[in-house]
Amino acid sequence: MHKDLVFIINTNQNFIRTAGKDSESFLPVLNDFFESVSDVYIPLLNMLERLEEENIRCRFGLVLAPVLCSLLEKEDIQQMYVEWLGKRIALGQKQLSSADKSVTNIIEKTIERNKKLLADFEKKYECNLLKKFSDYHQKGFVELLATCGTDIFIPHYADLPEVISAQIETGLQSYRNSFGGFPDGFWLPELGYMPGIEKIIRAYGYSYTVLDARSMLLCENLPSKGIFYPARTENSLALFANSPDVEEELLGEEGFASNEVYRNTKRDIGFELPLEKLNSVIPKGSPRYATGYRYWNRCFEGECIYNEEAALKQADDDAKAFLSKKADLLSKAAELLPDSDYVVSVCSLDAVELRKNWSEWLVWFENILRHSAEYELQVSECNELLGKQFSLEKIYPYYSAAGGDGYGESFVSSKNSWMIRYVRKASERMIDLADRFPNDTGLKTRLLNLGAKELLLAQSVSLAKMIENEEFSDFAEKRFKDSIKAFTSVFDSLGSNTVSTEWLTKIEERDNLFPWMNYRIFSKKK
Repeated sequence: MHKDLVFIINTNQNFIRTAGKDSESFLPVLNDFFESVSDVYIPLLNMLERLEEENIRCRFGLVLAPVLCSLLEKEDIQQMYVEWLGKRIALGQKQLSSADKSVTNIIEKTIERNKKLLADFEKKYECNLLKKFSDYHQKGFVELLATCGTDIFIPHYADLPEVISAQIETGLQSYRNSFGGFPDGFWLPELGYMPGIEKIIRAYGYSYTVLDARSMLLCENLPSKGIFYPARTENSLALFANSPDVEEELLGEEGFASNEVYRNTKRDIGFELPLEKLNSVIPKGSPRYATGYRYWNRCFEGECIYNEEAALKQADDDAKAFLSKKADLLSKAAELLPDSDYVVSVCSLDAVELRKNWSEWLVWFENILRHSAEYELQVSECNELLGKQFSLEKIYPYYSAAGGDGYGESFVSSKNSWMIRYVRKASERMIDLADRFPNDTGLKTRLLNLGAKELLLAQSVSLAKMIENEEFSDFAEKRFKDSIKAFTSVFDSLGSNTVSTEWLTKIEERDNLFPWMNYRIFSKKK
């Protein structure tokens, strides 16, 4: 019997408008996206390159959300990222002349890191990160999973199967446009499961998905092998249980990320220095945001200057501690399940949360891949473990989610509950429009396609999360209201049979994603 670890890195990204004044209005949000490119996507590719060169086994799942792919493919975004790196390099060089000697080395390393990111992005990857991820997928290093068009919380639309189908179909089309081929795995946004959606997921050809552990542990017929072995639904969609303790181990109060030697992700000169010293990066009148120059560790007593060498050593130690704990857990599971051919622990990693709270998490992850064999653990992908898919134990999973206390209750709270009535009404109207105008062409088709895109954007539950957590809440509220207003204008225009082509062209340029959109995905399935 072999013991398997499966890692799935989940990414998410809100759509950011770059046309007109929108990009200027929400510079902190654009800055946050570029930090993700610098701290997650390029470093991931560099890690894959190192492991390939050293012939180290590398297998993990990766979810590249459709909106993220759309942004990474845009030439104006690519050029803005190049300029963004240039400004940070210039800021660091300016800081060298006035900074305290205790942080000079950190500044120099940050400058060199930004220069390497720039060279990698422009020359090594030719500004096309998705192509390189696709290459590693073809080589078998990474399994790319598909997901919904936007990060919809599916249980909110339990009575609107057309909405769920439209979201899944949009995600599949985005995957095929960006990577080609057909994915085996489907990632449920926020792990939001409700009984019945497996029929829609399976209808699109997916082999498996991942559920919150509660979905399997609270079902009527508890799986005999618990969460250490996949099960299947009635229509043979394979189910893996997400390990329930990983988030706490990594980001909890006493998790790895809390170690005082790690870089303090909340302290940045963008929040510390006088604005006049930051005007080359943060324009006058803009809110403050991070610059990437972070000199401090997480210790709040005595010497707080970040020591990279100590942090990297700690990341290696924490990787070994994680592997040791997982090895013990899976060994106990193997003892209890002697008839199984393997036992598995599926660990999903939220790249957005990890980046914001733990600068060294990718170093930790690379060390996991390097040391796993020492603990008699095999790092695998879900699709490698599906050889007996149709003979897996059949279960009827329970409703569950990764958000709130396990049921997504924070997505409709006292702060954001006003959103759901608008987006549900728009969803009902879109389904009606798709059936009323099944064969239209010309301006009506453009209107309907725009309405479909605006609805998909409004259905993004991350907007509700941002309002709940008071993080970029102004951006989230404006983005939501703009999409609902645009959809309503589409609905009214179709009802009155009049349309302003100037307005239509302006909104199409503003929300320029999913150019292949076909509004008929919202049609009722017969």
